[in-house]
Amino acid sequence: MLLTDKSGTVLACGLGVLEGEYLGLFNIVTQEKFRNQGYGAKLIKNLLHWGKENGAKYAYLQVILSNAPALNLYAKLGFEEKYKYWYRIKN
Repeated sequence: MLLTDKSGTVLACGLGVLEGEYLGLFNIVTQEKFRNQGYGAKLIKNLLHWGKENGAKYAYLQVILSNAPALNLYAKLGFEEKYKYWYRIKN
């Protein structure tokens, strides 16, 4: 999903994947010069609305723990940490 202004400039984008009653939110990004203006929240709310209209009862997302701005945004929208992922690389 793209969030654009009236001129067509992309402000934020993200992916919502519906799987049964679950909506997964992925790759939520706000263009750097438009951050902290509510566009990320608006995009997520639009995705959640779309998901609900299409049968989603629950939503989840993944975020890197060092991404403090994203963590703050997701917390404001009611998301909370349930578990952690560990990424492993082969040596």
